[in-house]
This record gives sequence, structure tokens and C-alpha cells, in this order.
Amino acid sequence: MAKTFTAPFAQTPQRIAAKVTTAHTTLESATNAVLAFTAGADGALVTRLAFNPTESTAGAGVAYAYRSDDGSTLYLAEAQAVASDTLSTTDAPARILFSPSETSPWRLKASERLYVAFSLTKTGTFTGDAVDF
Repeated sequence: MAKTFTAPFAQTPQRIAAKVTTAHTTLESATNAVLAFTAGADGALVTRLAFNPTESTAGAGVAYAYRSDDGSTLYLAEAQAVASDTLSTTDAPARILFSPSETSPWRLKASERLYVAFSLTKTGTFTGDAVDF
């Protein structure tokens, strides 16, 4: 971002979306982690991130969010426990919320990447909101 005397304000709303299907078993490894979002040229704010299992988990697992500059080295931003759940037409999946919010966003620098993963070989989706500067 060019240096100016004008305050930069978040301008362009972005959607975070990624589907995971394969177990991620090695912390801070790019293996089986999925790219969910890339910040714009001037950086971004992540204001919401959630995980929804879309099939029965048949055991407890962990949902991961990672930050990365280049896609090869991942840094654990947050991990959330996912309880065992048997999904059906009468049992909705439990949505797992991560910590970023409108009042306490994750600040990503220019072109920084957000990767997500799940510790079980089960399908799930990560969704969220971000705003590019």
C-alpha cells in the first residue's frame, strides 16, 4: 500500500469458502490443507470464519485455520475442537466458530493466505467473511 495521509478503510467485501475432504494430520504442514482466501494487494481483515461438518464425523476431530505468506510454510492461527456428531435429516451439524469478528478481526498483510483443514477424512465446509483494503 502506498504511504499517504489518507486513512485506508476496508472497501471490498470478500467471501471465504473452502471444502475439505481429506485428513490433515501434521500440524503446520501444507499437506491436505486447502486455500480458503488470499488477501488483496493492500491486505485484508477476516471478520468471520466457521466450520460445518457436512457428513457424520464418527469421532472427535479438530478444525484448523492457518496463515501463510507463500503457501508452503503454514502457521497455525487457531484450532477448534469438533465433537463427534451423527448427521441426519433431523440433526443439524454443529457450526464451529473461530475467533475473528467485526470487533476483533484477523489482519492479513498484502497477499497473505488463509488455509483451512480438518483432522478427519470427512467432508466439511469452511465459510466466512473478509474485507480487502
